[in-house]
Amino acid sequence: LTDTNIKHAIEKFRDHGLVIIKGLLPPEQTIPWGNVVLEDFTSAVEALKNHQSRPVDLLNPDKGQFEPLSYKEMAMREDLRVDLRSGPSMEKLRSQENNLASEAMAGNNVIDVGSQPTIITADTMGTAGSSWRYHPSILAILKGLFNPRDDSLYKGNFGRWNFGGNGPDGSPQPFRLGQIGSVVSCPGSGDQAIHADTPHLFEHTDCHPCHYCNVFTPGYKVANDQTDNPSVQNEFVDGLWTGSSTMGGTALVYDSHRLSVSAMLLAESDDGNDNDNASLRRQLLELLTLRPALDAGDVVIFDNRTLHYGIANTSKGDTTGKDSNAGRRPMLYLNVTQSWFHDPKVSNLFVGY
Repeated sequence: LTDTNIKHAIEKFRDHGLVIIKGLLPPEQTIPWGNVVLEDFTSAVEALKNHQSRPVDLLNPDKGQFEPLSYKEMAMREDLRVDLRSGPSMEKLRSQENNLASEAMAGNNVIDVGSQPTIITADTMGTAGSSWRYHPSILAILKGLFNPRDDSLYKGNFGRWNFGGNGPDGSPQPFRLGQIGSVVSCPGSGDQAIHADTPHLFEHTDCHPCHYCNVFTPGYKVANDQTDNPSVQNEFVDGLWTGSSTMGGTALVYDSHRLSVSAMLLAESDDGNDNDNASLRRQLLELLTLRPALDAGDVVIFDNRTLHYGIANTSKGDTTGKDSNAGRRPMLYLNVTQSWFHDPKVSNLFVGY
């Protein structure tokens, strides 16, 4: 992206809580991640199903004696929708790509340690050839999001001399870039409940600067989607989706990273007109809800305070007995936070499966 486009993306994110960038990433960097995610998901399903002391059937949640736990490698989001953070195939590809990226960015002070987040500094420019995680345009957008600056004020930030700092030079301060994970939606998973992934840190202002965001990109091609209409082709023509999507996606509510908007859409009324107000709120919520049709290479960056939910996966799944992954949707993600923010989800306290 050009500097102008990067600035525009940052402005749109700050205004609306999200930005969608079509065709930013090469699919040859994202599709392999979708493939290894599905490999590890299949292995996890079998491992849990055959567990000696606590068997869990992820694909048949209404059966079995035990409920799934939050594991170190994987956590349930809802029935038939899981957050897969790690697995043998993922770790192998992660190590390969991070090593190549580190070599390509020699001198950028980038150190990847296993599955831990990476500290991105002002010197980290990124690399487009090794891993989409370090795409230069994504890093440039994230630096801007986490470092809003007023040119008339930044020179007064003398605390930046502390701990060997460079002083109030206005350079971007560090942030944490998570490793690649994936939310896998299986055929039969329903619409998620609408939610935000993190709270506002303060409640005296409508929207303080972003402290936590997600980067989403599909680990699959829309051509692999299933449709009930064989005459409909799943593809984009002149930027418009022509298919009949069944694998779902993520719905996001425009402007809802603001306290005032979320309160207006979801807060209960106490003025005696509950039914009328609830109907108006539902209509407004629907009007503000985006359901972007994403293809491989497209990117969504959204503030984790933004209201959103996973859309139902109504695909038919494996109808041939030859492809157990048919209809499964791996949505790749990066969790990105300010360097000082602690994300309870990223914890080593979970047990392994």
